[in-house]
Amino acid sequence: MTRRAVLAVVAALSLAAQAEGLVAFVADLKGNSTIEGDGNVAFLAELAAGTRLLLGSNATLSVTYAATGYEFTLTGPGEFLVAPAEVRAEKGAPPKRRTITALPDPGVVARVSRTATASVRMRGITDKGRSKPFLEFPVDTRISTLQPVLRWKNGPRAEGITVSMVDASGKEMWKADGAPESARTPVRLAPATVYRWTLTSPAGALGEATFETLPASVLEKVAKSRAAARTFSDRVILALLLHDLGATQEAHEAWSALARERPDLPQLSALAR
Repeated sequence: MTRRAVLAVVAALSLAAQAEGLVAFVADLKGNSTIEGDGNVAFLAELAAGTRLLLGSNATLSVTYAATGYEFTLTGPGEFLVAPAEVRAEKGAPPKRRTITALPDPGVVARVSRTATASVRMRGITDKGRSKPFLEFPVDTRISTLQPVLRWKNGPRAEGITVSMVDASGKEMWKADGAPESARTPVRLAPATVYRWTLTSPAGALGEATFETLPASVLEKVAKSRAAARTFSDRVILALLLHDLGATQEAHEAWSALARERPDLPQLSALAR
């Protein structure tokens, strides 16, 4: 084996070891908190076992284990150790544990975190000059509902609009005339199915888009997560879950709502763009 090949194997093993060591992430934070020897704690930061967290007075931190759904809320002042399955207090009040929605693929945290970090670094770039699609939702995405509200914008007068939907075989599901800039699907769609919807006016076609409904078992998981999303970190988990399932437009809407709720977290503003 060549020296270059050996180095590549060593690098791959090192990355794999680092990935295995990442067991939790920061789902919420307020106040002054740092990672011992590594600076301030960041939103969505991944935490390896053995990480020590130092919290100032009145600071709070929510550490979530994505694979198990265990969340630990830390309150300062105090010093805390991230263990493989829990967070322990070395100084200060013991963390409060609760169970939230586990993520099917914990790796989604890293993917979303990288996207947010890259977007923060490029925040000077705007969408100025880019054309906006006429159809708004759902467009080339998976969705977590079987009766979606179709949305479009800047259309002609309502009485001139016709909206229609067909399934993958071309069978028409429904058609409506005189709709405003949104319309709820009047029929219940099938899970795990691709649909196409079209908008027309007397002048011709205005737009066409496809979307896919999630499988029934996944729809149930999303519904439970959405019903349980009472806290900020719950809503973060819901956004991550939607992103992981390919419901990208709904995930974007979830990040946008979180960004309005917490303008102090630049990663949320980046994900909402």
